[in-house]
Amino acid sequence: MRGVYGEGRPEGAAVEAADREGAGRDLRFGYGVRGAGAGTTGGAAIVWRRRRSVNITVIGSGYVGTTTALVLAKLGHQVIGYDVDASKVERLNRGELPFREPGLEELLHELLQDGKIVFTADGRTAVTSSQLLMISVGTPSAADGNADLKYLTSAIDTIAEFIDGPKIVITKSTVPIGTNRWIKERFAEKVDLTKTPVDVVSNPEFLREGSALHDSFQPSRTIVGGDNPLAVETVKRLYSGLPTTYYTCDFETAEMIKYASNGFLAAKISFINEIARLAEEVGADIGGVARGMGMDPRISSHHLSAGIGYGGSCFPKDVAELLHLANRKNVKLSMLAEAKRVNDTQIDWFVERMQAVAPLKGQRVLVLGVAFKEDTDDQRESPGIRLMERLLKLGVREVRAFDPTVRAVDEIRWTKPLGKGAAKRVKVATDVERAADGVHAVVLTTPWKSFETLPWKQWATAAATPVVFDGRNFLDDVALRGLGWQYYGVARGRGR
Repeated sequence: MRGVYGEGRPEGAAVEAADREGAGRDLRFGYGVRGAGAGTTGGAAIVWRRRRSVNITVIGSGYVGTTTALVLAKLGHQVIGYDVDASKVERLNRGELPFREPGLEELLHELLQDGKIVFTADGRTAVTSSQLLMISVGTPSAADGNADLKYLTSAIDTIAEFIDGPKIVITKSTVPIGTNRWIKERFAEKVDLTKTPVDVVSNPEFLREGSALHDSFQPSRTIVGGDNPLAVETVKRLYSGLPTTYYTCDFETAEMIKYASNGFLAAKISFINEIARLAEEVGADIGGVARGMGMDPRISSHHLSAGIGYGGSCFPKDVAELLHLANRKNVKLSMLAEAKRVNDTQIDWFVERMQAVAPLKGQRVLVLGVAFKEDTDDQRESPGIRLMERLLKLGVREVRAFDPTVRAVDEIRWTKPLGKGAAKRVKVATDVERAADGVHAVVLTTPWKSFETLPWKQWATAAATPVVFDGRNFLDDVALRGLGWQYYGVARGRGR
């Protein structure tokens, strides 16, 4: 692929200062089609015309899709959010966000009022109203670790069914390496590309749940992969106005960047958790170890917080997909496999430490946190849920869950269905004043900011035994001990 800005620039044309054109500018570009030419899927060349905004449809109104649609609308584009779930579409058009994310519902209200975004469950409207179609559907893990592409396939087939002219299809979803080329092949099978050209561009997302708006408006980088420089340029200019650095490359490189990034961060978390196991034995403070390590700019302090392991919709799924791909290609990813093993056993290690302090069989345990992290209601691969399942297997009398986003037991998404006997031993606390009544241990699994100011003094009296296990090293151990609690964290050092 020739460089985006002219001949002679290498593929992946660097992290150029010239490509930081979005900062401080509000310039949008549309595109049109002219005669046959080389480069695009359908043999059509893209020609530019200046305009204030573009029409774009975002397919999939889940966490990433809705966030991306709102951000693009805020940048000045006219956006349609498409989802097959009509009830979700109705809620969004009423200004109701179907998930929790700081600041996003307020932005939804603003953009609906301004007429910059609308949501639809009509596939024809979604496809024919825009020349740019961004796919942002889920790609969950199948049983073998491979990504399940049924929602992606459905999105492609919807586009093929209603296509009415030239389109650029942008893949925002995290997809296995090779998927964007497969998308091109599927369009070639289903669409007459001489009449309705289709270009495909990879544009992976790097959002963190709980920080989605910050990550969207202050992106660390924008990756754009494709085989038509003008289609790549079109996608880059969607983000004009953002202070970002662009990196352009081919499909496979863009896809691998997303997986490798998440695999590395997962390995970093597992590394500090494994070091924490050793620190626990020798009396070192893992928080101090992490701070000292993080002062080295080659390491940085990010993702060096020891605890009960990673969860969520990205790290576990993407690590599993990388390992699955490596197995298919007969490549052994030993470090990544070990990082997964450490994470898979971190809950067991922590529960064993709890058991050494206070045997839990037949006891009542209050678990603080159901969501996999703070400031979200996402429970996918939640360490807190896995810990509760482990406690039930141990034979605790009652697991009492407390989380700002959960009001009833049937709102907890277990990793597999609970047996009837286990289900009867689960309760959800909704009265904060009485949440710790009669419990023999409190376990913090999610570092919600509000947990710092829980009625810990009152709880110390109400609990059968005031013992707290901090699975995130989040709480003030000195303050809690002063209130009468026995405090145990993850390798907090001697005397802590």
